[in-house]
Amino acid sequence: MKKETKKSQQIENAELQKLLEEKSAVLERLARELEIEASLERVRTVAMSMNKPDDMLDVCRIISEQLTLLKVKDIRNVQTAIFYETSGTYTNYEFYAKHDKTIITQVDYGTHQVQRAFADQMMKGANEMYTTGFEGKQVQEWYEYQKTTNVFIDSYLETASSLTYYWYSLGPVALGISTYVPLSEEQINLFIRFRNVFELAYRRFIDIELAMAQATEAKIEASLERVRSRTLAMQKSDELAETAAVVFRQLVALGIEPNRLYITIIKDESGDMEFWITDEDGTRASSKFSGNAYRNKFFQIMYEGWLTQKKSIAIDMRGEELSTYFNHLNQLGIPFKLGLTQKRRVQNIAYFSKGFIGMASPEEQPQETISLLERFAAVFNLTYTRFNDLQVAEAHAIQAEEDLIKLQTEKKRAEDALAELREAQKQLIQSEKMASLGELTAGIAHEIQNPLNFVNNFSEVSNELIDEMNVEIEKGDIEEAKAIASDIKENLEKINHHGKRADAIVKGMLQHSRSSSGIKEVTDINALADEYLRLAYHGLRAKDKSFNAELKTDFDETIGHVNIISQDIGRVILNLITNAFYAVNEKKKAMAAGDYHSFKNYGSLESATENYEPTVSVSSKKNGDKVEIHVADNGAGISQKILDKIFQPFFTTKPTGQGTGLGLSLAYDIVKAHGGFLKVETKEGEGSEFIIELPFV
Repeated sequence: MKKETKKSQQIENAELQKLLEEKSAVLERLARELEIEASLERVRTVAMSMNKPDDMLDVCRIISEQLTLLKVKDIRNVQTAIFYETSGTYTNYEFYAKHDKTIITQVDYGTHQVQRAFADQMMKGANEMYTTGFEGKQVQEWYEYQKTTNVFIDSYLETASSLTYYWYSLGPVALGISTYVPLSEEQINLFIRFRNVFELAYRRFIDIELAMAQATEAKIEASLERVRSRTLAMQKSDELAETAAVVFRQLVALGIEPNRLYITIIKDESGDMEFWITDEDGTRASSKFSGNAYRNKFFQIMYEGWLTQKKSIAIDMRGEELSTYFNHLNQLGIPFKLGLTQKRRVQNIAYFSKGFIGMASPEEQPQETISLLERFAAVFNLTYTRFNDLQVAEAHAIQAEEDLIKLQTEKKRAEDALAELREAQKQLIQSEKMASLGELTAGIAHEIQNPLNFVNNFSEVSNELIDEMNVEIEKGDIEEAKAIASDIKENLEKINHHGKRADAIVKGMLQHSRSSSGIKEVTDINALADEYLRLAYHGLRAKDKSFNAELKTDFDETIGHVNIISQDIGRVILNLITNAFYAVNEKKKAMAAGDYHSFKNYGSLESATENYEPTVSVSSKKNGDKVEIHVADNGAGISQKILDKIFQPFFTTKPTGQGTGLGLSLAYDIVKAHGGFLKVETKEGEGSEFIIELPFV
């Protein structure tokens, strides 16, 4: 019985011991888990406190420290790789435990097969794993390679017998650890848990990068807006130099530190250029300098980049070439102090539509700086447009003064021409052609006085506006000056219009008097007919003050312009209108005298009334592929017995000494030479209508 009790007691003790051991193991695992969770929480805390991208180094440090506390030994470094697939690089944030050293490096992952394999595996997606190890001689070979590429060299690799890398991806980012002794499976699993927590740090990193990018972009846009504002504030074209200095100061404010900034305007394809260059300290812009692309090697490279429409280029100058470049700048009068001591000078050029912005510095500039320069160049397109507009406005102001002088000269010439025209009127001979010219002269004098009055009035107004514009320019009110300049331009256009009107009248007379050129030209036939109607009427009125007639016109505006010999067709129209005036005037005289017998060739006047009013009408219309000009009168008409003779040379119904009988004959030949017809429709006692029919070309 005692033996059984003792045996039972032993069993109970064993079971109790086992329970105690199991409980102890559970407590140990719980303690370990709590210890791990505490470490992970510390990593989370550091991740949440990140304020800038470089704080990723603190995350690497805390992971390394916490893994060490969790009994992971022989840690070489903990690092983070941020991948940029478009550039084929990744940024490494590294913490070396034994050296207590943090570094940031930019790595081209195509330079070594290990880095290439690592990058390919990591960029496949999240949760990818890459592990590689080096043993013995391989460690030394890897060490020698790193000495040629890394900013920091791990001296412990000289004596290390092995090196193992463990990488876990989160997509575009990976967390890695390297150790001098391979990790156990438990340690690898532990590292994976840290990798999961690291995802929080990466999200924080992305948010910070985005916020910083937005802040940087806002700062850049503010700088660009300052350039735009200074551009719009330009009042004179020579203020381009100050705008160049504003560009320089904004670039410096954005963290760029060039020796000098210059803005170049390319004049034309001859290679001539204008340079607006800042002083070397960037406080102000120097004066404008001129040069030619073909007189210096580097100028030509800059110019050819513009010709080939490149966005930007970089020119690296050293040694003798740099000395030659400096000598050429000195010859142009560009001042130098500090630059002459440089052994290297890198020119970064960014192009805009009519030139380029250049930046000189002793070292190469990162891509971010070049991109920024390109953005400033794009904005400078607006600056150049403003610069060009100001130059045009300044040229217009000068031109306005010159035009005023020319206007006064032309006014004098017009007055002299009028005096000469009146003198010529006295010398016209009594031929068919010169007779019609004599009848026109008084009409021309009457018509030319009207545009001359406009010329006088608008020239006086323009003179006053010039004074007002100069006052506004001195005040700096460019918009008002532009408005006044616009008024001056309108006045000049009106002066030009009326001057051309007077000129056209004189030219018309001269063309009428000279022999035909025989050359067809595009002519507004409606305007031609209207002008000769009025000139013929005023000419007849000048000879006979008692003459009056009603003038009627009805022109088809759809005709537009016709290809004719204008002076020839003008003579035809003038001849027909003159004959029409003669017919109605003679009818009125006969009616006033009661002399019907003298009108036997023109038909009966028995139906005429005492209310007869002489009327001549001129009209035009487009009829298919032809143009018709109608000249009608309400005279006595033409008798049927002489109707067939009126186009014969030397046939006339006018009294001896008043007509040669060549007018209608010449008119008929001129119209026929144009491929047209001249015909007449008449009713005895009621009037006649002559129709010029021309092909519409």
